[in-house]
Amino acid sequence: MIKDDTSKHIYRQYYGFAKLLADRMKREGLERARKGNLDSRDFYLFSYAVISMNWDPILLWLIFNAHREANDSAFRPNIGMPPQPMKLFNDLAHFMAVRKVNGGTPGAWFPMNETAVQRLNDPDHHTDRRVRIGKFYFPHGCHGFRQCPKCGKLTFYLGNDWTFDSDSLFPPQIIPSLSPKKARSTEEEKAIKGGVYDAVQCTHCGQITEAHHTPLVMQTNFKGGNPSFIEEIQSDMKVALEKAKHIIFAGYSLPTDDFIYRSILAARHNMKGAVKCSVIGYSEGAKDKWLYAKDMQLKKKQDNSAFIQTCQRVADIFGVENVRGYAQGIPNVFLKNGQADKGKVEEMLRNW
Repeated sequence: MIKDDTSKHIYRQYYGFAKLLADRMKREGLERARKGNLDSRDFYLFSYAVISMNWDPILLWLIFNAHREANDSAFRPNIGMPPQPMKLFNDLAHFMAVRKVNGGTPGAWFPMNETAVQRLNDPDHHTDRRVRIGKFYFPHGCHGFRQCPKCGKLTFYLGNDWTFDSDSLFPPQIIPSLSPKKARSTEEEKAIKGGVYDAVQCTHCGQITEAHHTPLVMQTNFKGGNPSFIEEIQSDMKVALEKAKHIIFAGYSLPTDDFIYRSILAARHNMKGAVKCSVIGYSEGAKDKWLYAKDMQLKKKQDNSAFIQTCQRVADIFGVENVRGYAQGIPNVFLKNGQADKGKVEEMLRNW
């Protein structure tokens, strides 16, 4: 997946960011464990959630690997009575099956959800772990999604190797050169030999799925008719936005024709409690600093840059006083001396 040294270096910077997020959630978990019940949402839900407007699973994959590394570490923290390792996972807002990454069959691995977490964190339940989870939303679907045409269930394909720079992260495509031709079953092998190079077997019923069984939603699509799991993800996402105290627009420009998300955000603004907004974009020659209302002068400044336009659109909804911006883009927003930096990440996430 990553071919040249420059791309590898940038990718490692993003992985460094994911590891800093995991470390932050460990520290946050220890602090919250001292204050409340482990089976309450106040403890087990991360203080951040991710809404991916893109169809690729790269950020989720980096976070998955960062969590896996933290969970397997000999230095992972222990909490509860009796003390058990605290581990980090993700909730995808729909109970979907992930095709086992390091398995030899199309078998299923199920990510955590709140039902499982409450059971594992119940003080009367004997377990070898205590768990925290973070919400990760794909409201438009994902390239790794395959909806079975036979049973209708969803399978998430995330490759064949538990490595953060896996070269098989994306599912096989219709072009032979983009298909790994690594069959997990006789049915997949037969399909590939028959020219169905994008074959992925459903982990539930065994039906062969193809690339056109990937449910994706156009951002400006308002006609409805989405699969039930997309509707479920979108509904859960709306609840998360309603409760958000700080919204970070990372590379998302809130385009004027995206009226669905503009209306959702406007509804959030009309609810009780102010919302702070951070806009991360790019402007040529910008300094490595956060800009606030007095710096950007949004209502006065005649600036046609895409960054200022995005800040203005966000300010039109939430108010100028509630918007700040960073114009050196991603990944610079979390880098210092070329490496992901704890202080920069803390500054980006803080509810200013």
